[in-house]
Amino acid sequence: MSQPLGAGPDPAHGPDPAHGPDPSARHDLPPGTVRRARLRALRLTLPLVVGVAVEVGAFLLVADLVGVPLAVLLVLGSTLLGFVVLGRAGRRSWQAAMTATREGRPPADELLDGVLVFVGAVLLILPGLVNGLVGLLLVLGRRLVRTPVRALLMRRARRYGVPTGSWPTAGPGRKPGDGDVVQGEVVED
Repeated sequence: MSQPLGAGPDPAHGPDPAHGPDPSARHDLPPGTVRRARLRALRLTLPLVVGVAVEVGAFLLVADLVGVPLAVLLVLGSTLLGFVVLGRAGRRSWQAAMTATREGRPPADELLDGVLVFVGAVLLILPGLVNGLVGLLLVLGRRLVRTPVRALLMRRARRYGVPTGSWPTAGPGRKPGDGDVVQGEVVED
């Protein structure tokens, strides 16, 4: 029952597993599925490829201006700065959120600010001069960058129905558990 080499698949026994699936076989995929998958893959890979190209171009430009050793030191310094910022930002963000909670305010601004500093620190850690510049702006540019970005994110959150305003313990000096007592009785069925 064996067939000679190079004779192709034997129609009586189905496709030859050594040569993969039969390309003429009908697949039960909905129309447009493959096209959508390719577009999704392109949307993921294109920004990555463009980002790498921008980073390489920026490095070559800076290396041409200041020399390769100094450009490499800038990238390494950015990475070290990112690790330092990452360690300090977490503690500061947590302390600011706890202070806001003790004052009876929702800590949304403080937490979002901490997330933006965290993203900035991660961008500093990633190798690249453009990443480092954007990360530095997020870390240092509170009024210039973080406040507008935070406002934009809060508007988007409200648009999608994420609660951003009220806090159950509103008002200074109130603690969780303080509140109005409602008199009533339990009725068992």
